[in-house]
Amino acid sequence: MKSTYLQTTINLVLGCAVVALGVQTQILQKDQISVRELNVERLNVMEPTGHPRLVLANTAHAPKAIKQGKVVFDPGQRPGMIFYNDEGTENGGLIFRGKKVGDKIEHGLHLSFDRYNQDQVVALQHIEQEGMLIAGLNIVDRPQLDFDVYMELALAAEKGDQAAIAKLEALDVNKDGSVHGARRAFYGTLNNKAMLQLNDPSGKKRIEMAVNAKGEPQLVFYDAKGKEMLRLPEQKELKP
Repeated sequence: MKSTYLQTTINLVLGCAVVALGVQTQILQKDQISVRELNVERLNVMEPTGHPRLVLANTAHAPKAIKQGKVVFDPGQRPGMIFYNDEGTENGGLIFRGKKVGDKIEHGLHLSFDRYNQDQVVALQHIEQEGMLIAGLNIVDRPQLDFDVYMELALAAEKGDQAAIAKLEALDVNKDGSVHGARRAFYGTLNNKAMLQLNDPSGKKRIEMAVNAKGEPQLVFYDAKGKEMLRLPEQKELKP
């Protein structure tokens, strides 16, 4: 009799333990979990609203460009991290690639921040490939036109859609490239030449201050048509 009672008690305790374990692992939501190592091909950091805040992915699983949670277009392979704003729209990222094909290097890292519903306006980059070695900071003007509207028009224009071409031309009434965006400033090195370059709203170079690999300095001013106005000191153009 006592052994039966003891066995019943043991079974009851074990049953309660199993139920408690099931509740803990299957029903109750854990706030925290610790692992020593985690291997993934893509990691999505989500907001409670269901919108992404950050995506970390390899080449094969890189996310497409989205606006407010909807796919706009496919920018192609871009392994790294993509950032999203409060509305689930892409607003920057960190992309990194690098390899050697034969004896040619194809290497690049790019950290950028976008204008609201537009493309990058600040970009820190390093590119190393045949004939180019660049490291620096780019500042770019972007139009108020949403990037999905612009991409739709641009892709149609590339295919020869006359209505899209006319629309882009109408938007770019000053013919200054503003609808496409324009680089306004660059600070960094290009093929061993350190420089600060300032451009007008159309992206045309107006001032360049540079020092080449030999340590020779130069300051050059350009007019709106790209013609040299003043060079200090007065000597031939600096070579890297």
